[in-house]
Amino acid sequence: MFILKSASPRRIQILRDLGFQLQLDPTNIDETQNPEEDSFHYLERMVHSKLGELADKNNLYLAADTIVVFQNEILHKPLDLEDSIRILKTLSGNKHSVFSGAALRTNSITDFFYEETVIEFKNWSEEEIRDYILRCKPFDKAGSYGIQDQGGPVAFREGSYTNVMGFPLRSFLSRSSVWLPFWERS
Repeated sequence: MFILKSASPRRIQILRDLGFQLQLDPTNIDETQNPEEDSFHYLERMVHSKLGELADKNNLYLAADTIVVFQNEILHKPLDLEDSIRILKTLSGNKHSVFSGAALRTNSITDFFYEETVIEFKNWSEEEIRDYILRCKPFDKAGSYGIQDQGGPVAFREGSYTNVMGFPLRSFLSRSSVWLPFWERS
């Protein structure tokens, strides 16, 4: 059985579009960043925390997390409307990186992997930012935006689209020897 340790609608859709039949078993964890913790270690810690301690060795487990990094600072999911505005103002007209990390576990082997995509934002006014937030409600997204949102803030992307949606698909596909035995077309 393929067990996804995530409730992200975007990850679920990507995997279902690939034909995976998933059992969903999201893990609620404390996502507080430790003082002095750099973005890579935070990402890896979040993925491993979501994976948790797993007992059944006959299953394949997948956990993932996505972070937005601007000037070495992680811009987490917004707390509220004002925080969303602050985040989008910070990113407006600038480049930042989106990292999605994931881990596959089968038997006692865990394989962590990640991808980076560089995003450049349009230079938006506060009015455009507010309009976007009210239309798209990006409160559950790292960096307070979705690359898939119609009329969104992304001007340019260098790297994987699905990585920005929250899943390092290219790296996942390159590990087919791990997940292929658990792939059942629906």
